[in-house]
Amino acid sequence: MTRMTARRLFARRWRDRFREKLGVLKFTFDWIILLYLGIPGLLLGGRAYYGLWREGLPAWLAHLPYPFIPILLLLFLYSSGGISFYIEAADVLFLRQRPRWITGLMLRGLAASAAVQAIMLATVIAVLSPLLVRVYGMGWADIAGLYAVAYAAKIVQMLIQQLLGVLTTGWRHLLLRSLAYSALAAGFGAWAAWAAVAGAGRPAGLAAGVALPVLALLAGALGWLRFRLRGRFDAEVREEERQRTRLTALLLASAVERPKAPRPGGSKPWLFRRLRRLTRSRKPEARIAEALVKAFFRGSEWKLYAQMTLAGLAAVVLPPYPAVNLIVYAAMLLLLMYWLGGHRRAFFDRELMSILPLEESLAYRSAAPAMTLLLLPAVVVLTAALGAKLFPPLWGLPTGAVCGVLMARWLGGLSRGFGQTFGRRPRSG
Repeated sequence: MTRMTARRLFARRWRDRFREKLGVLKFTFDWIILLYLGIPGLLLGGRAYYGLWREGLPAWLAHLPYPFIPILLLLFLYSSGGISFYIEAADVLFLRQRPRWITGLMLRGLAASAAVQAIMLATVIAVLSPLLVRVYGMGWADIAGLYAVAYAAKIVQMLIQQLLGVLTTGWRHLLLRSLAYSALAAGFGAWAAWAAVAGAGRPAGLAAGVALPVLALLAGALGWLRFRLRGRFDAEVREEERQRTRLTALLLASAVERPKAPRPGGSKPWLFRRLRRLTRSRKPEARIAEALVKAFFRGSEWKLYAQMTLAGLAAVVLPPYPAVNLIVYAAMLLLLMYWLGGHRRAFFDRELMSILPLEESLAYRSAAPAMTLLLLPAVVVLTAALGAKLFPPLWGLPTGAVCGVLMARWLGGLSRGFGQTFGRRPRSG
């Protein structure tokens, strides 16, 4: 049995935090959707980034004033997270008797947080590099100086946030944090203005050389004060939990709906309020398909359906090459079929469907009309957009819409071949 040390304890807690955040991401996002939307997004982003380096810049971008850069960096510094010391509430039972362990955890936590912020800030600077080089005439040494000063300011901001989170609460915390952040922003802005003047429109090495020692001394003083704090273990745990659940709160705020007060008389759906037929056929499979489609669009799934359609529309229209447009279009159709097929499966797995006297082959026979109706709106929009992209919009748009109807019918019929896979299980008894 290996002997526990502060280093091993930190490594174990770091892995636990990483798995916790990964679990939150898996719970919030569908990896299949991210795969189909992320690949076109990376292609589009890479193409746009290449254009910023090699092609002509838009007029509004070429005349963008330099103060936009420090303002954008400040917004990033204040919103990119803080320090996590990996302290837990249970540490009051045994770690408080081992101050070296707590100091070791805090030092390693500070180093890990600083490394994460260094990578994030480097990514932001890399994205802004085309503007810094082509618009403001900065060299790589100047960009490195800008990165170093912004990173030092981020370290100071994290230490201020940590100190105020432990020492103050309520309105005092808000007031002192506002004053401290305003002072830091004023200092960073003054440095950026001086550097631009000293460098004839770009940061000079002398300006960075003056700012870095000042920020280093300030960070050292704040760090020394933070590590000498004693008797505030509860406040430290509270601040640690706030940093720990930051990602969870950010992601789940938009993923979990807030409970709403019931309306008098019940809530009414936005779509299919009246009992209208969607198909001419009165066969059992047609009626089941209508019930499935109405249940889908009357629920909350229509919001994600609309979002996917709009995202797919952008992904189909924005790529400049026809081959990429076709690949993205085919990927979006496969994604829609996979996603809607899962909802169709879930419809037949409901408890209400299990008690109805339905034939075993009804799920198979209703696959084609149900999938056709589900796919029709999105496929028509995507196909019409593809037609307007590849051909003159005057006749490409209506022709694409007609082809979208035919494509939805064909894909709906194609799903019948998978009906046995999605069929219901034989009832027992």
